[in-house]
Amino acid sequence: MVCRNICRQIQAGHGSYLIGLKYCSTCEVYLYRAGIFCPCCARQLRTRPNNIRVKKGSGRGKIIADMEE
Repeated sequence: MVCRNICRQIQAGHGSYLIGLKYCSTCEVYLYRAGIFCPCCARQLRTRPNNIRVKKGSGRGKIIADMEE
């Protein structure tokens, strides 16, 4: 599936999954979208982050605290 640049007209800029944005890894844009597929390339949108630290909410402070012990 190839990006047809339709998504560039409806992109939401940089954002976060916490505010309801979804990410298309093919088009590399965040979108406000009710469906689960990109309107441009028809690929499934990501609704969760790749980074496990962000998923668990531990953040950077927990890692630094663990290193000090």
